[in-house]
Amino acid sequence: MKYIYPLLFLLIAVSVLAEDSFRIWNRIGGGYFEAKLNAVQGTSLQLENREGKVVAFPLVDLKPSDQKFARDWQFAQSKQSGDSSSAAPVDRSAFAQRVYKELVTSNGKRLVDFEPEPSDSPKYFAFYRSAMWCPPCRKFTPDLVDFYKKQKRRGGAFELVFVSSDRSEDAMAEYMDEYDMPWPAFAHGENKDIVQRNGNGIPSLIITDAEGNKLFDSYDSTGKYIGPITVMKKFEKLLKAE
Repeated sequence: MKYIYPLLFLLIAVSVLAEDSFRIWNRIGGGYFEAKLNAVQGTSLQLENREGKVVAFPLVDLKPSDQKFARDWQFAQSKQSGDSSSAAPVDRSAFAQRVYKELVTSNGKRLVDFEPEPSDSPKYFAFYRSAMWCPPCRKFTPDLVDFYKKQKRRGGAFELVFVSSDRSEDAMAEYMDEYDMPWPAFAHGENKDIVQRNGNGIPSLIITDAEGNKLFDSYDSTGKYIGPITVMKKFEKLLKAE
C-alpha cells in the first residue's frame, strides 16, 4: 500500500510550522522537550529553546515521526531558497534504487512514506527480518536500536531496513512504534526475498554491500542458525575498520 502526500500541501504545512514556531520533540526511549528547529546539519539538528540557547541534537535520537518532520522541513527550506547543494543527488546502484523504491516509516501507529535524502548512498545495507509475535525478536530489537543509533552518530555509511514477518500491516506499524525503530521498512509483504537467505527463521540480520552482495547472514553456509547478535558484532567490526 502506498501513501501519497501532495507536495504543495507538504511545503505549505511545513513552511507554516517552521516559521518562528516551537514544537514538541519526542526522544526515542521516552521523554520529550520543546524547541524551535533552526537548521539540519548532517546527522544533527540545530535546536533553540525558549531561553534562546541553541544546541546540536542527534537526529537519530528522535522518534521517526520527528525525524521525518526535520527532513520535510529541510526539503521545504531548500525549495524556498532554491539551494539544492545540501541534497545533491547521487548515482545509486541498481540494488540501492530497488531498496529505496517504496520504503515506509513509523508515524505513531501508522505507516507513512519514507523519502531518503537525494544524497543518501550507503556503502552497506542491513536487512532485519523480525516480527512482534516473536519473543526472541522483541528481546533483540532494543539492542539493534542502540547499535543503529551508536553507529549513525559515528557517521556509519549504512542503512537498515526492517523486513516484517508480522501478520498484518497494523501489527507491523505497532511493532515499529512500540520499539521506536528509527529505520525505514519495506511495505508489509514486500521485498521479502530481496537477498538470498541461508535460512528462514527470525530474528535474522543480513548485511550486504551497496550492490546487494551478501557479506554476513544469521545462518552460516551450512544453514546453521548463528543469530543476529553474531552478525551485528561482525558488522560493528567492519564499520570500525572503515
